[in-house]
Amino acid sequence: MRQNLRRHDRGFTMVELMIVVALIGIISSLAIPNYLKFTARSQRAEMLETVSKMKLYFKTTIDNTGSFITPNTPTAGTQSAVNPNPATPVGQPASWDNHRAGWVDLPFPPEGALRMRYAYTPADDHVTIDVCGSFPGMGANIAGICGDSLLGNYRYVEIFYPNGTSDITEFPVAF
Repeated sequence: MRQNLRRHDRGFTMVELMIVVALIGIISSLAIPNYLKFTARSQRAEMLETVSKMKLYFKTTIDNTGSFITPNTPTAGTQSAVNPNPATPVGQPASWDNHRAGWVDLPFPPEGALRMRYAYTPADDHVTIDVCGSFPGMGANIAGICGDSLLGNYRYVEIFYPNGTSDITEFPVAF
């Protein structure tokens, strides 16, 4: 009996340790991708909230003036400045700048730092809202996906019409 106790007091066997390491690896391989998708969804929720505020502003503008173009927006077919400042890499938190070209009269600065970058292009009969992001776990950043100066792996483009309808393009489509 005494000899049996000593044998068990020596620690774990190599097989037991290998099983534990394998289980940790399996659990990690399931948990990490789900966590990355969760963070991507939260960034997408930020984007949807900001785009919703932009659409509300543009809907009010067209209802009041008959056009998406105001004295403070760019001329038809000209894109606004990217906001927040594109000097901060896409995906990194950055503060909204209500003084960037084309954003002066928007009645909202979003609260807190934003991870996405926003731009819009007004026209007489619609406004195009362009959003770029970089989500961890959603693939490598692609040059040109977010315009000339930004790298990202997510792009959302919404063409908003005066009657409240929209055409939406999203890449990647699945989350």
